[in-house]
Amino acid sequence: MADFFHMGGYAIYVWSSYGVALVVLAGLLMASLSGLRRKERMLATLEQTLPRRRRRSAAAPSGDEAGSTLHHGTTGKDKRADDATKGGDDADGGSDGGGGE
Repeated sequence: MADFFHMGGYAIYVWSSYGVALVVLAGLLMASLSGLRRKERMLATLEQTLPRRRRRSAAAPSGDEAGSTLHHGTTGKDKRADDATKGGDDADGGSDGGGGE
């Protein structure tokens, strides 16, 4: 058993590295716990000072349903196809041919 703790003459290096690692891990644990407590206190004060937000009711339409009720007629893709067949509605009056004048 003494040979194990002596580690062939390298015990001072091995045990000191274990000690340093243990101290660093303990410091990280303490820093993490103190940060967690600080954030929990900040959250508690924010919850007390800020007004509560209302939850979305079940009767309110979801994103897909709300979007479909707003758009009547053609979709964006169909509108672009219609514009292309009509010659376009660009600000300069021409189509989007790409070749500038």
